[in-house]
Amino acid sequence: MSKVGVAQLQKRLDGLLTLLNPHWDFVNCHMVNYLTDQHWDVFLPEALRKEVSCKEDVNLAIEGLFWQGDKAGGRFPEWLCFLEKGQQERLALHPELLTSVEELFEWQENAAQLSIREFMSAKKCHEVESTAALVDHLLKNYGQDCYIVDAGDGKGYLSSRLALQYGHRVLGIDANAENTQNALSRNRKLQRAWNGLTERAELQSQGITPKRRGKKSPTRDTTKSAPALENYKTTARFITTELNFGALLADHFYQLPQSDNPNICLTGLHTCGNLAATCLQVFHAQKDCRLLCNIGCCYHLLKEQYSQQEFFGNKALMDMQTDHGFPLSQYLQERQVRMGRNARMLAAQSIERTLDAKELPNVSLYYRALLEILVCRHAPQLKNELQVGRLRKFESFHEYIQKCATKLDAPWLAAIKEDELQSLLQEYALDKYYLDLFYLLRMSFAPVLESLILLDRLLYLKELGYERSYLIDLFDPVISPRHFAIVSIKPLT
Repeated sequence: MSKVGVAQLQKRLDGLLTLLNPHWDFVNCHMVNYLTDQHWDVFLPEALRKEVSCKEDVNLAIEGLFWQGDKAGGRFPEWLCFLEKGQQERLALHPELLTSVEELFEWQENAAQLSIREFMSAKKCHEVESTAALVDHLLKNYGQDCYIVDAGDGKGYLSSRLALQYGHRVLGIDANAENTQNALSRNRKLQRAWNGLTERAELQSQGITPKRRGKKSPTRDTTKSAPALENYKTTARFITTELNFGALLADHFYQLPQSDNPNICLTGLHTCGNLAATCLQVFHAQKDCRLLCNIGCCYHLLKEQYSQQEFFGNKALMDMQTDHGFPLSQYLQERQVRMGRNARMLAAQSIERTLDAKELPNVSLYYRALLEILVCRHAPQLKNELQVGRLRKFESFHEYIQKCATKLDAPWLAAIKEDELQSLLQEYALDKYYLDLFYLLRMSFAPVLESLILLDRLLYLKELGYERSYLIDLFDPVISPRHFAIVSIKPLT
């Protein structure tokens, strides 16, 4: 197995920063201001703007450069060069930085990975199956008995699978007490149905259509007992490096003496925001944490060290975060690298899913940009202040504006006549097409920005001396956009 070294990661991070440094304002721009601040002219290099001068050019560029990827017959050489520079920095084109599960250890292809979707979506099923199998293999190959701590347990999808299918002892930790209770309730329901669900999954894997649920199969082993509930416990705590996992395990698993220091595998499936970075810091801070398997998400909720913090969502929870989540590595800290919230939000978008579906942005993005023009005309003091959020079920721009007026309690907006709205649509009709192309070009930076976050995390572990630290491309990126796992294994003592 090829080992990724510190110098190798530093060089790749340098390449990412060389590409990103001229474009930080671009990737941090607000699409809300696309029209008011003339993003097309401000952020696109002149060479790109010259190659696209009409609606037909825009449509050809989208079709050829993004949907077909056929280089558009050489029609847009500057665009092609710009896009290819970004593509060269994506992790997918640097397999030397990635480790496959086959390389990590002898992956048993015939190991049972049951496809149980009755209690989760197909996407979540894909994620849980792959993560649970990886964690199970980590524990089996480590050579010592381990307890599992599932950080950000949520509804208990991963922890239930690890406890019921693989028989591991799992403590799920979530900051939300309601989540922990719901996870236990779900696990009890899953436990009661487990034998029937596994039988259906096994039949389906053999190409056999199982009987409808509610009808017992004549082949079912009715003497087979359901898996024990004792393997899965939950607790509501906010995770920090000071939280004593060993003591928590002793409190919840009574067969574990208080004096013992159990080996711990710290895992988490789509740990939100700073929690992913905290898990890496906990892994280093607590010597009993022997194994780490973390898949992060919600990069926009990361707490940056060198960028002004913008609070969205649960501000009270974010205020509890004492450590910074980016950058983690000493290498990027010395360079005081900062991303910005919009860049981190962009890092979580999926160019793979967009290209696969040939999906242009929802018309609400264009309507929101038009709304900002109305703000500048009628209520300029509110520029960049309105938080519209998602609106559903509108058939026209006029209906969109009326829904915004109601949601924002804005009489000035409700008073705008339909004639002015129609005139605005006509004035900026062509800009709708340019906005679509701008959106796709900006999204092409998403995997580059995510690479910066992930390689910073891997380098952090390598700098601390954890040589057996790996970045694994675990999920299908079209199904699950956040598809990279950070794995680290401490040496046996």
